[in-house]
Parts: sequence; structure tokens; C-alpha cells
Amino acid sequence: MMFFKDSDIRLDTVDGNTTRKVLAHSPQLMYVKVLFAKAAAGEIPLHKHIHEQVTYVMQGSFRFAIEDGGRREEQIVREGDSIHFPSNALHGCIPLEDDSVLLDAFTPAREDFL
Repeated sequence: MMFFKDSDIRLDTVDGNTTRKVLAHSPQLMYVKVLFAKAAAGEIPLHKHIHEQVTYVMQGSFRFAIEDGGRREEQIVREGDSIHFPSNALHGCIPLEDDSVLLDAFTPAREDFL
């Protein structure tokens, strides 16, 4: 498939404050739109995956953390900012506002999202 119409794409619930839509994708590349409600303050939950990832903040703001090579960096990012996550780097975020939205790109595609 080469065209992915928003009206045809399923909205998946990730957790109590997160939903996502898997947008255009191939085995090598995937776009994912992730929608958030404001989360409670606290520790940023970290995860990692083999996929290289870039993230663009479409709306709202987030506190992101990235751990790579024993170094941890934490920053607040806002609409228009973008982030690169190397393969297997620990990372995560807390949405600081309701209706915050990220656009994630993964390579290779996240088969676990399909």
C-alpha cells in the first residue's frame, strides 16, 4: 500500500494517557502519530528498542530523557523541536500538557505496532 488515509487508520490505546496511529510504513520505515494527555510528574519511564528513531514535536511539550553510552541527558522539548534516538538507547518522555502530539519515524518499521 502506498496511500494511507487518516480516516482508514485505527487509533490504538497504548496506556491510560496515550494513543497512537501507525501512519505510512514499509518494512524499512514507519511513521507513527502519538497523542498524549498530560501525565503526572515523576520519573520518566525509559524503554529501548533496536529501531533507530527520530521524533518531531507537533503540538505541546514534553520532558524527554535519553541514556546512551552511560550518559543521561534530559530536556524539555516543545512544538517544532526534534530528537534523534540511536538504536538501543534508553529513552522516554512525560507529556507536560494535554493534547500533546509527537510524530515518530522508525527504521526498520516497528512490527510490534502493526
